[in-house]
Formats: sequence, structure tokens, C-alpha cells
Amino acid sequence: MFVVENESSLGHVQALMDAALAAAGFAAQFTPAPKAKETRSLFEMQAGRVHLSLMPVTPERLLQVQRQQLRMLPIPLERGLLGWRACFTLQGQEDKLAQVRSVGDLRRLVLGQGVSWHDSEIYRRAQITVREIPDWRDGEFAQQLEMGVIDAFPMGLEESLNFFLAHFQIRYPQLRLDRHLLLRYPWFRFLWVSPHPSADALYAALQAGFDTIAANGTFLRVWQQHRQEPPASAWQGRRVLELNTPWFNQNIVPQRYQHLLLQPQALR
Repeated sequence: MFVVENESSLGHVQALMDAALAAAGFAAQFTPAPKAKETRSLFEMQAGRVHLSLMPVTPERLLQVQRQQLRMLPIPLERGLLGWRACFTLQGQEDKLAQVRSVGDLRRLVLGQGVSWHDSEIYRRAQITVREIPDWRDGEFAQQLEMGVIDAFPMGLEESLNFFLAHFQIRYPQLRLDRHLLLRYPWFRFLWVSPHPSADALYAALQAGFDTIAANGTFLRVWQQHRQEPPASAWQGRRVLELNTPWFNQNIVPQRYQHLLLQPQALR
């Protein structure tokens, strides 16, 4: 029995893990870990009380890997979708980003983000002004857009189309998703395994299993059964601006997994 963090809301990851472990011939049962803050989570993993975590790459986790206090399986569970960002704006301002054709153009605007989001540092390293907004979960940032405090509020393309746009419009029907621009930077969810000896066999099995299913096509087949790429209309007509992530680049995904990264047909 292994304890896994952040398992319940990521059904496609569970299906991928099941396929990888089956390919490795390794039987495992998982139980969800109690919710905890990042520092507590890392402590529990080091102690071997939590064996597996499904989280995005952060500077803190990379440092733990460097110190051999955490093990990283760099399989791109979202196929890179987390790094595609669309911008929320207001009705009547749908063309505000139409003339943004470079990062230099973006530097003339102010972007909103949630407090302590790592994305803010990505924008600031690109010399883009960011204002962090404490209340955003129900679309409250619309007030800052209306006051001109911010010009746009970037969020994940997939989650915005599938959930947040409709959710935000319940309270703020004036919110719109910009149709002119996409921001893209390396941003991945990986598997993280406890360094405790009790997780050694699990780590080895996941490594071998993901290598197998990535190579034989099973990964993509399972992913497509549980997730859907945003439709072609989500990409068409949108200009893509590439930004750098300060702590890693696209090559953090090993070459043997690079073919799993999403390449939208509309942008090829």
C-alpha cells in the first residue's frame, strides 16, 4: 500500500500509472494522502509517509531533487498543456491584445496573477509587470480589469475553456477570454517519489513502466481516452509568444519522452 498526494482529481494520471505499473509487472495499491502545504508535503515524502506526489515542477522541488531528498520522474503527464496560457479580459475590450506581437509589446501592459503563483516570476523575469491579486477564484479580478489596475489575467488555456470561463461568468458575465494571444512557457506536472527505501521498488517500476508505455504508444492511447486536446478553434488565429521558465527549460523532459509533448495541428 502506497500513499499518494493529489491523486483524486487527476483521473488520467491514475490511468497512466496503472498502465505503467502493469507494463512493469508491478502490483500496487494507493491511498490518498491528507492535504498539506508544500513544506509539510516534502517533509512527509522524505520521511516515507507519503510515497508519491503529482505536482507541477517548482524551484523547491528541483532543489530537493538536487539534494537527493526527492526523486523526480519527468514524464509530461499533461503533455505540456499546463504551459499554454490564454488571457482573460472584459467585454468591449476583446481587441485589447490584438496588437501585441512581441514580448516587448506585452511589457507595456500589466498582467494579473494570483498571490504567490510561480508564473508571476516567469513574467517578471521577462520584464513584464505583474500585480498579484488575493481574490480571483470566482473571477474577482474583473474588478481590477474594470479599474484599469491590470490589463489581462492569464490562466491555463485548457482549464479556462473547460471550467473557469463559465465559472467566472456566473458572477462576472462581462469576462471574456481573449482570442488573439497565447503565452507559452515550459511548465509540467511530473511524478515525484519519496527517497525513502520503502519507495525504491515503486520508483523502479514506474521508471521502467513509463519508458515502456511511452515507447509503444500506450501512453498516448490512454491519455486520449481520459483527456481531450483543446479543439482546433482554441488555437486558430491566436499568436503565440514564447517565454522562458527561469528554473528549467523544455529539455527537462528527457528525449525519450519529448514525442509525448502536444504539438497543436492548428499551429504547425
